[in-house]
Amino acid sequence: MYPFRNLSLKLRSLQMLLPRRDFITATAVWLVISALLVIFNSLTTPFDNRLKDLKIKFNASYVKATIPADILLLSIDSETLATAPHKWPWPQSYWAKLLRRINDEGQPKALIIDVYFQTPESDDDTELKVFAETIGDTGCTGLVALYEEIVTNFGRQLKFVPPHKLLRRNAAFSGLSQQPIDEDGKIRSFLLRDMRIDCRHIAWELLDKIDMPVAHKQELMRRDKAVALIDFATSETGVSQLSIKQLLEDDLHFEYLKDRIVVIGATAPVLHDYHQTPLGLITGPEIICNTIVTLGAGHFQLLGDSMTRRLFYYLAGALLALLIFSDFFRDNVRQMVLMWLALPVLLFFLSFLPLEHPPVILTWFGYTVAGSIIFILLRFLEISELRQQLLEAEICGTIQKNFFPAENLVDPRGLTCYGRCIPQKDAGGDFYDFFKLADGKVFFMLGDVTGHGISASMITTAAKTVVILESEKENFDLQNLLQEIGYTIFSMTNKRRMMSAVAGIIDLENRKLVLASAGHLPSVMKLGATATEHPLPGLPLGVAKKKRPMSIKEIPIPENGKLFVYSDGIIEGLNWSNEMLGYDTFYKMVAELPDGQSCEKDVDDLLAQLKVHAQGRNFEDDVTLLVLDFAKGEPEKNEEKA
Repeated sequence: MYPFRNLSLKLRSLQMLLPRRDFITATAVWLVISALLVIFNSLTTPFDNRLKDLKIKFNASYVKATIPADILLLSIDSETLATAPHKWPWPQSYWAKLLRRINDEGQPKALIIDVYFQTPESDDDTELKVFAETIGDTGCTGLVALYEEIVTNFGRQLKFVPPHKLLRRNAAFSGLSQQPIDEDGKIRSFLLRDMRIDCRHIAWELLDKIDMPVAHKQELMRRDKAVALIDFATSETGVSQLSIKQLLEDDLHFEYLKDRIVVIGATAPVLHDYHQTPLGLITGPEIICNTIVTLGAGHFQLLGDSMTRRLFYYLAGALLALLIFSDFFRDNVRQMVLMWLALPVLLFFLSFLPLEHPPVILTWFGYTVAGSIIFILLRFLEISELRQQLLEAEICGTIQKNFFPAENLVDPRGLTCYGRCIPQKDAGGDFYDFFKLADGKVFFMLGDVTGHGISASMITTAAKTVVILESEKENFDLQNLLQEIGYTIFSMTNKRRMMSAVAGIIDLENRKLVLASAGHLPSVMKLGATATEHPLPGLPLGVAKKKRPMSIKEIPIPENGKLFVYSDGIIEGLNWSNEMLGYDTFYKMVAELPDGQSCEKDVDDLLAQLKVHAQGRNFEDDVTLLVLDFAKGEPEKNEEKA
């Protein structure tokens, strides 16, 4: 099954509404935005850094990676600097003395000195040889190399300075301790290996020294440059830390070093070895402790942003947006918004699965851009269709208004007919009419179709047509008229629409009124200060194909009486408390109308009271009112007004 049938139909409809250049423009906009996002990773880097921060904090708080060996940070803090026998930087002879004591009395499993020793301190290399000899005697000491990438006018230049060759030759291992600094000044990753130099990260070298396996080693060796996210689990749980001053003051403290990985480094603020990370300011030696745990536990993700991967993840988001507008989803816009809100959470957890940190931010951007463009196009189509519907409804309403009598019917024998219809929309389902028949009698009718809008107005159009055709027959009567209207409505709608109706023929010569009803509300006759209803039982028109007899009765026309025929939009008028106007209230309103008042004024007063009851709430159904005034002597007044 082709899943984009509905979307294709909508786009074809748009092609008929929009010029071709608009589609080309929309496609060009999508391609340009997509190309910028895929090619220039600097546009998505701030968002990706936020994602990395969340992953780092999530790992540190919930995963809590560990390794079998304990790590101890032996810090060079401010108190250590203040009490040391030498000013910083300490001479290598002092380092040799300190290192020998740490190794002999502490017996650590391995030891890393996070201090650069690239050049001898003087032309006399005696101290250097002593220090080198001490490093060799420990058999477990590692040294760090200087590694920097400097941006120059000629591009990125690599600066790599390993420890002094004599020290390096005697050290058990040596490696990098460099952590790349991101654009926002934070450290989130560490460099494991760079093909341009014959050196790996100090954490990798340490793990090899103590025979701890490194996960994904083959994959790391294949890469020209391997960079991984730091876990920072050690900083979250708290790094075991002891200052050199504390160590030297009490020999018992050397017991803490036994069989541990010991990292010696500067934590004193004056030495400026602090770095901004997702967890806040952290010292350089503490970052090394975190890299050891990250690499040793194997809970790391490599960083790499190839153009192919970026394009793949971006197109995945665009395809997902396209899928939301497929036939599988009914409420496309609602589903699109829900997916847009849920997608970041889903992508966050999916980003943990592959070995390489995926550019899932591009998936979210791809979904957002593609979904927005499709939404805008479809929204334009909806607005165009709505405007077309409103235009059609307006035209339909104009046609329907022409069905109503253009002016009052005034008969000098003592009759005035006046009606008014307020449709709930441009086109309504209420219908009324009155006119003189060929024999001098007066016909009137009011119908109320279930529902409102264009579909309901089509039923009133059919009813009006039947009235016109039937009124031209010599044997015109109410029974046959209502039956023909009912048959027509049933044939058109097959019981999906019905119409209640009341119709009458007024014989002014004999002062008689023949009244027929098809499930409509009872008409109300006002005489003086009383209002009397004239109910007629019956079924609405259109409920059955078979022609059924209608309820008909003959009523004498009272002197100075007024007949009020109305639709249920009046009785069922609601206020903000959802209270209907009701029959009793309406009858009371009719009874209290002043005698001798014109029909127009009666309608105005009744509608005004209905609006007062509604308390500003709009009518929820069509409101129609037809008034027949049988007062003698009144016609001249009404005729003058007309």
